[in-house]
Amino acid sequence: MIVLLLTTKNEAAVLRQNLAHHLSYGVDHVCVADNASDDDTQDVLRSFGDHVSTTVFDDFAVRQRVRTQLLDAVRARHTVTWVGVSDTDEFHWMAGATLPEILAQAPRDAPALTCRQKLFLPSELDAAEGAVHQRQRHRTTGPGSPLHTSYREGKTWYRSAWLTRVDHEHRSPKLEGQVVSPSVPTVHHYMIRDEDQFVMKVRRLTSWRERRGLRSKLWYHGLRRLVGIPLPPYVAGFKSAWWDVYSAGGEEGLRRYYRDTYRLQARDIPRLISEGAITRDNAFADWRAAQ
Repeated sequence: MIVLLLTTKNEAAVLRQNLAHHLSYGVDHVCVADNASDDDTQDVLRSFGDHVSTTVFDDFAVRQRVRTQLLDAVRARHTVTWVGVSDTDEFHWMAGATLPEILAQAPRDAPALTCRQKLFLPSELDAAEGAVHQRQRHRTTGPGSPLHTSYREGKTWYRSAWLTRVDHEHRSPKLEGQVVSPSVPTVHHYMIRDEDQFVMKVRRLTSWRERRGLRSKLWYHGLRRLVGIPLPPYVAGFKSAWWDVYSAGGEEGLRRYYRDTYRLQARDIPRLISEGAITRDNAFADWRAAQ
């Protein structure tokens, strides 16, 4: 059995799309840690019957413990071979391959397979309605793109026998040796889906609200800079910059920033493609439309 572990909060529409895709692509069961959603999340989960199990929890900091408990409950009833740790806005897919065929690319002695991502971006050219993976057709060319405001570590599938506890969003620090990855990026990531969701996401960046004191992570990052220890890639600044926009201009300032700065402008897309910052990628959308 292949099991996918998700954490979600108020993402009912994209959660339905995520579950439908993965359960038809090779995942046998999805465990969803629901961070106290107050939308239709639980109705969506119930609609998938026994293929999905869930726990509702309040404290986002304990999400890995909740996902581990959900996984252990499945392993108590079934033989689990692979376990993926992912998010609601991520769709795993490779042209010409099923998920079991992707996982088969891992050498027999490799405990895990870490999959690189394709970060899709909203643009003025997007359709007004429809599934996000149908609307968004432009993505960054990779972590080196100046528009790549997301993680760089990838998302990981683990052999169940190796994974005793979920301890990381991207790749367990207990993994040693060379990173084993599929031949091409397989995580289709739709981090920012529209203006309202962008506002919601930024307003939830609570770790950036406390700018001083031990409750703020900024003192830790400042200490790392002082002693010359490189910062992890996600501290490169984009989350802090988003929070600063919100702090200075409130919700209206944040919405203006989304429309004028974060969202790809139609006039800029040809130039950004020629500069190698973005590319048009229809493959997953076209494949899903044909299913």
